[in-house]
Amino acid sequence: MPELPEAETIARGLDGLVRGRRLLAARCLTKGICERSAAYPVGARVAAVARRGKKVLVHFDDGTTLLVSLGMSGQLRRRPAAPLPKHTHLILKLGGFDLIYVDARRLGRLTRSRVATTMLAPAVEVAAWCEARLGPDALEVSWREFRERVGGRRGAFKSVLLNQRIIAGIGNIYADEVLHRAGIHPKARPAALSRDELRRVHRATKVVLNKAIKACGTSFRDYVTPTGASGDFGYYLAVHGREGCRDCGTEVVRLRSWPGKGSSTYYCPRCQPRRDSK
Repeated sequence: MPELPEAETIARGLDGLVRGRRLLAARCLTKGICERSAAYPVGARVAAVARRGKKVLVHFDDGTTLLVSLGMSGQLRRRPAAPLPKHTHLILKLGGFDLIYVDARRLGRLTRSRVATTMLAPAVEVAAWCEARLGPDALEVSWREFRERVGGRRGAFKSVLLNQRIIAGIGNIYADEVLHRAGIHPKARPAALSRDELRRVHRATKVVLNKAIKACGTSFRDYVTPTGASGDFGYYLAVHGREGCRDCGTEVVRLRSWPGKGSSTYYCPRCQPRRDSK
């Protein structure tokens, strides 16, 4: 969290709020989370706000791009009228209001370093960084490219979906929901599945992500939209975080430690039987 639908909601919301506004001042409150205040392009206008995978990109008209990784709890939002929220790490003063970055768990980054996952850099450098580290976007990947990148994999399907170098944008929540909609067990191996089964996953990816975007994402704890509102897709989750499957009522199985991710996996044993060889 946040994943593609949340990043898309943030990017769309911010684009409407900040496009064309001039950056009047920048204040970094936490060293290591964001670049030093003097690094930000004061005087430049925001040209656009976009998304790549789970990343939010703020483009300035001087050719600089701020690429934001929200981590587990990052919020990029309009500063409320109340006192500055706790765990605020960056304040960007724009014409009319302040844009702030809040992150309670401090796992997101807005700095360029050896360990950072985001940067403030020339747009061409940010684009090259994304191209080298991220696969095709989950909303845009074609069936042919999906089949080529995913179809021959021998690892668990959920692990494949979580690998941002293969397909960018899907995280823990939506991997569970995509596989449930497609009727595929999370440990099934893509290489052992039929063409039709792979196609179901490709289609389910687009359907689930677009529905989540329409609902402004999923809010469990920290995620909010740029205006501070919660996402509503939690009401429509079929298996993730649920005790019973929304479709058939069967008790949902929870795998508490997904290999290499430290997060839980949810699936319905009736809707998602294991059909490939174990």
